[in-house]
Amino acid sequence: MRTRRETARAATVQEIKDTALALMRTQGTVDVRLSDVAREMRMSAPGLYRYFEGREGLLTALIVDALTELADRVEKARDTLPETDPGGRFLAVAMAYRQWALDDREGFTLVFGPALAGFEKGHQAQAVASQEGPDKAAALRAMDALRSLARDADQQGVRRPLPLTNLPPALMEALCDAHLHGADPATELAMAHCWASLHGFVTLEVNGNLSWHGPTVREQMFLGLTRLLVALIGLPEPAAGWPEGTPAP
Repeated sequence: MRTRRETARAATVQEIKDTALALMRTQGTVDVRLSDVAREMRMSAPGLYRYFEGREGLLTALIVDALTELADRVEKARDTLPETDPGGRFLAVAMAYRQWALDDREGFTLVFGPALAGFEKGHQAQAVASQEGPDKAAALRAMDALRSLARDADQQGVRRPLPLTNLPPALMEALCDAHLHGADPATELAMAHCWASLHGFVTLEVNGNLSWHGPTVREQMFLGLTRLLVALIGLPEPAAGWPEGTPAP
């Protein structure tokens, strides 16, 4: 049970974060200043330091929240299907990632966007901070929702041959560290291509670069990409088949 003081503090912390996110939506940028948040809340900027270690502390908390929400969503989507359906689970994870980004554009930009002035974003999901912390834990959860599917397919003996297996020495050396990568080099390369493709499409969509296409067309384009990536990492086709409108080979 929280004390009254702890409850009041938690409510103020949440209000600060909500105010910062509202300012980001209004201003069209995640690069907000602590003084702006304080003004909106009718507080003094120094007063916010009782709750966060400056602007970097606030941004870090918002990134942890965004990563945790992403991890929760992709894990929940993955686990609606059995482990014996890694292809279907991949589709569910990919669709959940895209929907999270579209629902929380500020969170997506905080996590995956360019570094903000004066803010070291070494804890971004794509970098995965070397230091331990809730941001790293959430990032690893989100990433493992995708990586675990290749392991499941291998364990079940249903993995299809990978299209890229003859890797040059530089890639073999870079991707063979089991401690860092945890899989064979060919699989690691396939996963890197998979992540770059999913993230690239979603980034274009979130930033409005595909806006000349309607939502139905964009979804079918994404489904077509997902189908290609299932083959790229050697997963079987989803047990229930592909949704209507998915491009076929």
